[in-house]
This record gives sequence, C-alpha cells and structure tokens, in this order.
Amino acid sequence: MQARFESIVAQSHASFALREFRLKGFPFKWHFHPEYELTLIVSGEGRRFVGDGIAEFAAGDLVLLGRNLPHTWHSRACEFTASPARSRAVCIQFADDFLGEAFFARPELARVRRLLKRSAVGLRFGRRTHALVAQRMIAMRELDPLGRLVELIAVLDLLARSRDVAELSTAGFAPSLRVEDRRRIDRVYEFVNEHFGRQLGLAETARVVGMSPTTFSRFFHRTSGKHFTAYVNELRIGSACRLLIETDRGIADIALEVGFGNLSNFNRRFLELKRLRPREFRQHFRRGQAAEAM
Repeated sequence: MQARFESIVAQSHASFALREFRLKGFPFKWHFHPEYELTLIVSGEGRRFVGDGIAEFAAGDLVLLGRNLPHTWHSRACEFTASPARSRAVCIQFADDFLGEAFFARPELARVRRLLKRSAVGLRFGRRTHALVAQRMIAMRELDPLGRLVELIAVLDLLARSRDVAELSTAGFAPSLRVEDRRRIDRVYEFVNEHFGRQLGLAETARVVGMSPTTFSRFFHRTSGKHFTAYVNELRIGSACRLLIETDRGIADIALEVGFGNLSNFNRRFLELKRLRPREFRQHFRRGQAAEAM
C-alpha cells in the first residue's frame, strides 16, 4: 500500500501548523509530508505505524517524525463506537526552513539540528520527557503567534536534551512517491489554493502540471487519496467556515465568495462535510462566544 502525500498548510499568521484533533478514534491514514511532525497523544489507544515500525500506543505517546516518513496512528475498533470522542492529539508540523534556510545552522541550535537529523527514523520519548513537554504543547494553543514560536523552540531544545528516547523505524525507509510527483502535487495545491474562489475546472488545473484531464484525475486521486472535486469543495467550505465565524456577511454572499454559484449546492456540500447547515454552524460559534463572555 502506497503512503499518501499530505499537504500541510499553516495559518496565514503563523510559520508552522499547530493542530488539535478530538475524534471518536484515529482513522488509519497512511501518509507522509515534507514537514517535521511532533505528535502528542493526549487520550486514546491503539497501534502506531511509523515507517516499518509497528507498536502499541496509549495516552502520553510523544513522537517526533522526520521529513517524508510515512506514518499513522490507528485507534482500536471499540473507540470508534464510543461516545463522545475519546481520542485527542496535539500535532505540530513545521518545514526545515520555516524560519529561514540557515536558521537551524546557528551554533545555538546544534543540539536541535542533531535531533532533527535523528528523527528521520522516528523518535519516541519516554515518561520523563513527556512530563517536561506535554503541558507546554497543550498550552501553546492559548498563546499568540510569537509566543507559540518561542515555545516551539524551547520544546525542541528539551527534546534534544532527552536521553529517554527510542527509534521507531529502520534507516532508509522512504515513501514511494517520486520527487517529480511531489513537485507536481505541490504545484497543484498552490494553484488551487489561489483560485478556488472562482469556477475552477479539472482541465484547467491539469494544464498547470502538463497532464491530460484523465491522467491528472488518476494522479491526483493516487497521490492525495481524494477526488479533485472533493478537495476543492473542502477548501471552499473551510474558507466559508472562517467567514461565517469572523464576519456578519449573508450566507448567499459567502457562498459566492468561496466559489459556489448555487446556494442550494453550497448548503448541501456544507451539510455533508460539517454535519450542520451554515446557519447552524454560525449559531454554534456565537452561542459559544456569548457563554465565554458571561
């Protein structure tokens, strides 16, 4: 089974991605990406797959993954039937040049540079390091962008000093996606992210990477695990969610802004992806804001 390429997009005000997942269970999603990844399992259990290493995991699992190392966490079947969500993870993803090409070459970061090199096979940290790092990772979501950046460097330094660390995979394990394919899918993601707000066709996007529509459709599904139309709709609905939360603009206006020419189609796709109608989605956030202000 080939690992899927995943495109990591940081928020516009940040140089790296910080995400929290709260799920009924972690699905089996065998994938890789060119960013380093630091993952903390706050709750949940199951089996962890990193490269050619397979092991059980539970709450407290703390793992640093190197660039392009295939991986997934997969919950036990019982967790998917439990309610409410029992699986929670905090995930930090950053490119090797997210602070400039020469940043990690600084002498003050020699330990961190060695840590990142070792992470090529995946590193799991023990209880002592978890005790130093876990709460700091969880608390990072409450910090402003600069605070998050400073804290990330501090966390990497703590990991670099750790001695209770184990390797998870064997050296040389690499994804099967060719370098040229990776460049092509990166160009596609960049093009779609810039133009999804207008009518965007398969044929037009295929020309960006010099493919026929049929060949491109197969290529996109093989490398991303999604159909092209589904990916574009996800981007559009995600942008709509931001506008619903941050503005008072009408729903029809938002639908047009993110590329849906038909309001009923927008409502249908929104319900499919979010399990809520746009108006309900906005109301949920406003009720949460009102409760926070009390």
